[in-house]
Amino acid sequence: MKKMIFLTILALGLYSCSSEDVATDAINGNELAKGKGNSNSGSNLGDYNVDVQVNADGSLWTYTITRANNKAKNLSHFIIDLGNCGDESASFVNIIYATVNGAPANLSPSEGAGTGCDPQAITTNFVKVNFEAASSWVLVIKFDRGYYEYTNAATWLKAGTSCNQGVSIAPGCPREEYCSFSQGFFFANGSFNNGASASWVDGLTIGGVTYTQAEGNQIWNIDRGPGGNVMLNAFFQLGAVRLSGVEAAVQSHADVIEAYFAAKGNVFNHLNAGGTAFTLNYDAAVFAAGSAIGSYIDANHCN
Repeated sequence: MKKMIFLTILALGLYSCSSEDVATDAINGNELAKGKGNSNSGSNLGDYNVDVQVNADGSLWTYTITRANNKAKNLSHFIIDLGNCGDESASFVNIIYATVNGAPANLSPSEGAGTGCDPQAITTNFVKVNFEAASSWVLVIKFDRGYYEYTNAATWLKAGTSCNQGVSIAPGCPREEYCSFSQGFFFANGSFNNGASASWVDGLTIGGVTYTQAEGNQIWNIDRGPGGNVMLNAFFQLGAVRLSGVEAAVQSHADVIEAYFAAKGNVFNHLNAGGTAFTLNYDAAVFAAGSAIGSYIDANHCN
């Protein structure tokens, strides 16, 4: 009988301790989710400070993330909602480069597996950055144009078993309207005098081939026949938005033309010494893509 009384007291004592531990965990924000992990595996939004700096033209964004709590866990992912200006929002394709603590960053436009953050519940336009263990993290993102600051963008910090959603400053609307110069601006004879040469400094790469301004001009000046060769028109339309830096606005059409010329090879080498005309096989999808880009340029032509 004494043994039974002792065991009962011991069981009550263990239950009391266990209940107290759970209550303490709940107060600390470390309650366990669906029985996975333990009270030391979670994290809280308040464990980290996020400081955002933007350069003068709005194209370079620096996120410095430090531990507010010296026991805070290492971050594994940082996700930023980019969809803060409707159709003119920044997107993954507008990112020229990114670094984390000085090394090339591992970026993705999708969540992938294992973060548990579910940004897709709010937006499909976001960038996920993978982090390695460090004392702090400096994320630098360079965009292809400047953006105004949007002060209430959704962000997610993944550390341990927790993904904590908060808000931060992120790219909003572009500082300048998207616009494109026409194909003639870049390829016609006048392109050497109208300022287009500044956009040709690194050449124009289409289909894996990089062309100089002189080569682009020679391609333009071949006999394209009445109305021009429609496949070459698509080449010039893609070149115009690519050199104007607004390809992302017509990306799906650009991809169609890019694939076509990647299969055809070097257009300039198709020209013989006399510069006579040559033909490219007609492709309805390429024609449609070039026409769509032409319509975009007409509606968004740079003054």
